[in-house]
Parts: sequence; C-alpha cells; structure tokens
Amino acid sequence: MKIPLPYSGGIILSYQCNLSCIHCLYNCRKNWMEWIDIDKFEKCLKILKNISSFVSLHLTGGEPFINFPLLLEAVKLTKKYEIPFFVETNCYWAKNEEVAEEKLKKIKEGGLNSIMLSYSVFYLNKVPVENFEIAMKKSFEIFGMENVSFYTIDAYRIIKEKGIRGTMNFEDCLKIIGQEKFINFLKNYIVPKGKFLYTLENWFVKFKAEKFKGANCIGEFLNPYHIHIDLYGNYITSFCSGITPGKFEEVLKNGINTGDKILNFLMTDIYDLLLWAESYGYKRKDGYINKCHLCLDIRKFLIENKFKFDSLKPEEFYNYL
Repeated sequence: MKIPLPYSGGIILSYQCNLSCIHCLYNCRKNWMEWIDIDKFEKCLKILKNISSFVSLHLTGGEPFINFPLLLEAVKLTKKYEIPFFVETNCYWAKNEEVAEEKLKKIKEGGLNSIMLSYSVFYLNKVPVENFEIAMKKSFEIFGMENVSFYTIDAYRIIKEKGIRGTMNFEDCLKIIGQEKFINFLKNYIVPKGKFLYTLENWFVKFKAEKFKGANCIGEFLNPYHIHIDLYGNYITSFCSGITPGKFEEVLKNGINTGDKILNFLMTDIYDLLLWAESYGYKRKDGYINKCHLCLDIRKFLIENKFKFDSLKPEEFYNYL
C-alpha cells in the first residue's frame, strides 16, 4: 500500500537520554547507547531534500545534546541541504549561563537558527527548573525570541506558579500542584502512546477490548504530517513507537508491507489481532485506555515470547516497559 509523502518530521539521532520519563513515547533511557551513523543521517537528508512537500525537520532523541559533537555535525549537514529545521532538547546541559552560552553559540555558528526547549513535571526529578530557565534566557539572547519554541511553556508556568525550585520527585511534585491541575496539564501535553500506557494508565478511563472491534490504524500509518526516522532507519508514523511499516527509503518507494501479519491486522481490524494473539496465549487485560494500549500490550507479549516480525522494531523499545 502506497503512502503519502511526508510534510514534516524528525530524525531521532539516538534513543539515549539522561532521563527515563514515565510518559516517554519511545521508552528512551540512559542505557540505550547507540547513535545514528552520520553517513546514514546524510542519506536521510538527501531523500528529504528531494521531497517537494517536506517543509520542516527537527533533530531529536532521546536527548541530542548528550552527543554534542555528533549533534553539531548533524546541524552543519542539515544547514548544507537547506532544509528548515530545529533541535529539541530537555535543557539538562544548561547548568550555568557560561556553559549554555558556549553550546548555543557553537551550534548557532554551525547553522542552527531555531530551537525547541522541552520541560515538564516529569523532568523535575533530574533536571532542575533553573536549567530550563537558563536555557530559555540564553536561547532568547542567541536565537531571538521568535526562534525559540517550547513543549510546553504551560508546564513551566505550573511549576513556577507553585514556587518549585531545583529537583523534585514526581510524587512530591504531584502533591504540590494537585491532581486537578495535573489532569488538566495531561490533557494538553500527553500523547497517549508508548510507555505512558503502562506508567500512567490508572489515571484514565479504560474500556473492554470489544469496544475496539472494527478499529484499524490506516489513518496513523498514512499520516504524512509528523513522521520520524530513527537511527536504525525505521520509518515511524503518528508517534507509533516500537512498530514500523518498514525502512524509510523502502517505505517511500514501495509503501507499507501488508504481507507482514501484524501490519495486515492493524490495517484491517485490531480486534482480529487480539483474537490471533489469544490463540498463542495472550491474556487480555480487564480494560484498555485506547486502541494503542491494546496494540502495544499485544506487541509486548509477542516480543517477550520471541515472536519475530519485521514490523516490531526496534526490539529494544520493549525492554523495561
């Protein structure tokens, strides 16, 4: 099945991260060590450059500033190919103004014109709120306010409003901001996929599996508006972590491989995937938040029981879920 050419997206330089957030879409963590090969990165840029509809790229992770030399090289290459882009970061590195200014100036000289600063209550246990404030101040000075974006500024406003400073574990933070404010924050912040479906599942209403009869993922797989390419070359659509319709170049050329059993089920009826998995020993849960929760739980079962499918990549995603 052919897919539309993408409009925007990101290249995941690594799944390595200084954090291991309980809501992480991609289950990023400190011990996931691999980084993208720079030649593979440039190959992706060449392909994207030739897609006339593609208008915006971001370089992301994991946390791209962990491997600053590679990030800087990636920035220089992206600038060379004249693709509009920005870098996304959780600001852990902005330990003081001197360090922040040095890094931001260096990366701007390399060709970066825009940056996204990410912060939330989930970062507080390891990244002091002061680091975010330093990164914000220096980014405004170096890139200009119009070239700095946030995901999300509302998270910082909640933390500032409550007078929280330094670091704080999630449970203590939750007591201070209150459940109602936290739930309102989640509504505007969270993407209900990935690791979140296990760590925060009890915050949401769940439904019997029968509710998802007839549901499929065609819309997600064919969504061209925000795709990702990871360091292994996997094409990721609609934040659907741990599953891929194929390698980036092959998907653009040949479309989705509906010969893959998992993809075929998801393109037709996710409830059939459930019935098939149950025939191999999967035990359905009492309830699921959404169809993504059902899909992920089945995929996790398959990986844990050594099933092999080309679509279930990267397998490391399923570790520590």
